[in-house]
Amino acid sequence: MNLNHFYHYYKSKSGGVSNLLLGSEELDQSDQGEWVRYNMNAVNANVSGVANPLSSDETVEQLDFEASTVARIAQTVTLTAGTEYTFSVWARAASGTENFRLRYWDNVGGSGGGSAFTASATWSASTGRYEMTFTAANSGTFQMFIQNAGGTAVSRRIYFWGAMLNVGGSALDYVKTEFPAGPSNPPTAPMEFGDNFAGVTAYYSLRRFTKGEDNNAIRVRRSSDDTEQDIGFDANGDLDSTALLAFVNEDYNTFLSDFANTDSISEIGGTGAINQSIGGRTGLYKFTYTGGATAHQGFLAAKHPDANNTYSVSFSIYFDTGQACNGFSYLKPDGTSDTNHNLTQGVWHSFSYTDIDGGGNLSRFIPSVNGSGNTDDDGANFYLDTWTITQTTADGAVTTFYDQTGNGNDATNSTESEQPLVVSAGTLVEENGKAAVEYDGAGDQLALSSSISLGDSDFAINLVYRSLLTSSEDYVLFGQSGQSRMRLYDYQVRLYISNVTYDFASSNNFGSQYLYTLEADAARGLQVYRDGTATGSELTIASGDDFVQEFIGNGVTRPINGRLQEVIIFNSDQSSNRTGIETNINDHFDIYT
Repeated sequence: MNLNHFYHYYKSKSGGVSNLLLGSEELDQSDQGEWVRYNMNAVNANVSGVANPLSSDETVEQLDFEASTVARIAQTVTLTAGTEYTFSVWARAASGTENFRLRYWDNVGGSGGGSAFTASATWSASTGRYEMTFTAANSGTFQMFIQNAGGTAVSRRIYFWGAMLNVGGSALDYVKTEFPAGPSNPPTAPMEFGDNFAGVTAYYSLRRFTKGEDNNAIRVRRSSDDTEQDIGFDANGDLDSTALLAFVNEDYNTFLSDFANTDSISEIGGTGAINQSIGGRTGLYKFTYTGGATAHQGFLAAKHPDANNTYSVSFSIYFDTGQACNGFSYLKPDGTSDTNHNLTQGVWHSFSYTDIDGGGNLSRFIPSVNGSGNTDDDGANFYLDTWTITQTTADGAVTTFYDQTGNGNDATNSTESEQPLVVSAGTLVEENGKAAVEYDGAGDQLALSSSISLGDSDFAINLVYRSLLTSSEDYVLFGQSGQSRMRLYDYQVRLYISNVTYDFASSNNFGSQYLYTLEADAARGLQVYRDGTATGSELTIASGDDFVQEFIGNGVTRPINGRLQEVIIFNSDQSSNRTGIETNINDHFDIYT
């Protein structure tokens, strides 16, 4: 240990500057979980001929990142809520310049952040040290990442030395730390898919891709007012259903009385007037009996827009004094009635109703004389104030299924009638206890921003899907103007590649959730697996044929009727990873034993 290191090491032990990271010059240590590696080609220790920036010692680590934006090394630390920390490290490009990031992940709150940097090919005690500052939102374990750059996935070689995490708003004097003989609680590798498998071309899922990124899963439109909002993930990496349901089911006033300006009510057996005053209130609606002994009603001319959802209704009502008319019945939007209210005249009365089904019916006031709505009392009046109908549940339609890889190939649809649902009538769509996107078999589809050409070999697709059909056919994937598609029957899985048919015999594909794997490699040809078991026989794809994907479901051209939770596409041979990929997916969705 040189004098500089000894001084700062002693300082940390005697109450001065403290480095909260262990093994600050041992970034290669991973066998006991010290610096955990994700998608790294190699981490080499003590690179020959590369001196560290503070001395001539060759204690520098060489990090070779895979061509993956989530390639990184990570160490777990325990932090305190509300405390400011600074994460720093010296970095030097092996040649030219190289981009990288310093990041953190809050294991308690399920969120993170970071900063991007460009390392040059030189460093010294005063240059080449990069730092990021953040404040911990929670108390508990965090992960600190030295990570590949975001954006386009590129493999990189960068030298690093002197990793440090200190309390405060800037990087303090460097303190060398070492690992104990063996960590008692080495961190566990995360379950997130992208932390375990590199080279993903596109990833559409209702679970988080990597633990180190704060991506969104979907963009959702609520049916009550067509407002849209992005929805991300909770601390466990599942779709944030709490935020989703709070957004979709936010109260929305479908009718709010504004009797000072517009006449929103129609009449049978009476006349209406607006902007009236009585009983200390103004801006009222006034209904006056006409027509003798006939039916009398004041009603909304428009039906409620959504019979599948629920509403609340509130209003105040007032009856003139000295008349026979003294009560009413209220016909609710669900078609039921709250009947025969006989009230004291000359005072305001308030009413409210909750959890009313939309029903698609008119909302009606039926004034009465001692419970009868057909009584002759021409010239009698009642007044309405603050009549409000509020939609309390709604549908949540998926307008965008985000590609979480960072490649930007999102699946979208702006046509409302073609958007699948993730919330139906206020309730989360689920399959096997986890959120799902439901296609209705009547035109739902999501189009990829760019078509994915998979060629005639070396690709893999994984899907978690349940068909809701009991017979007929279900088209899950679609592309190349119908020449490339995946089609489910009750007795087989059929693939079309450049309009050539490839059939794989299977038992019934309807009525249950399954994990499908489509695998092609140059040596073995094409195979379909369901729940980890091969279906049918391997087939050889005709040379030059191209399996092109353009839609997740194309209900306009071919029906798709089912619940989808995950689609993963590789434009490369994944046959050696197949069982690991399927295990990772099944561990999360619990599809089969």
